[in-house]
Amino acid sequence: MSEAEAKKALAALDVKRKALEMEADALHAELTLEGPEGQPPMGVDTPLVDRDGYPRADIDVYRARTLRGRLKTIQTDHKALMRDIEKGLAQLAALKQPTQDDQAELEARKAKKPLPKFDAKSGKWVVQNWDGSVAGVAIGEQRNFETLEEATPPVSTESSRGSTSQQQDSSTTTPKPTQPFAVIDAVASNSPAQQAGLLVGDQVVEFGSINHTNHKNLMALGEIVPEVASNKQSVQITVLRQTDELNESIREFEELTLYPQPWEGRGLLGCHIVKYTGPN
Repeated sequence: MSEAEAKKALAALDVKRKALEMEADALHAELTLEGPEGQPPMGVDTPLVDRDGYPRADIDVYRARTLRGRLKTIQTDHKALMRDIEKGLAQLAALKQPTQDDQAELEARKAKKPLPKFDAKSGKWVVQNWDGSVAGVAIGEQRNFETLEEATPPVSTESSRGSTSQQQDSSTTTPKPTQPFAVIDAVASNSPAQQAGLLVGDQVVEFGSINHTNHKNLMALGEIVPEVASNKQSVQITVLRQTDELNESIREFEELTLYPQPWEGRGLLGCHIVKYTGPN
């Protein structure tokens, strides 16, 4: 793992830490809040039964147990997360100490590079990598720049270059995905998902660079969300939404901008996403 990757992983862990702490604060506040008429709060660890052993009548006992259970889970997850952060900090400190190989590579990268050559094998201009291999062609890392067989580059006109460029652009154009891979199953109030305009029933076609070909059973979402949140960036989402107009169902694509971030609820999105299993 490089230093940049270690910093990236630590930033993602820190976002998760902040999200857990914000949720824990919200749970603690609700558990310690007095009732509207001055009734005792539910409490974090106070008994949920009265002196006679019956459930307390002044609170919602089921709600109290749910909040307390979630708070204990958060405390356990927070301890594990802090251990991961400590390991990440130690790993980052070790990466910041350059080895002899790192120093040699740094000097090689700083050294003056020779002029580019026109490669006879690939028909392209290439340059030398810091380690003496060839940059700019396939499997160039297996070739030596010094022993490269050169050729005279062909003369090309502006029109031919423009035509070639247009052909390359057209050949590399990728059609936009239209097949859903996930469905929004629930959206919490005042959450980042609600602010982005996501609705229950929306079928997710694209989530940033993720689509039906690379979502890895939705695990890719769990990888990209903390990263986007740690960088305080947004992610573009394309959903297929069904609306009813004049007794007719219409399915349209909607482009939304989502800002994953810690909020008063659980997670960084505030919505529940399930795998798409077929037409609805």
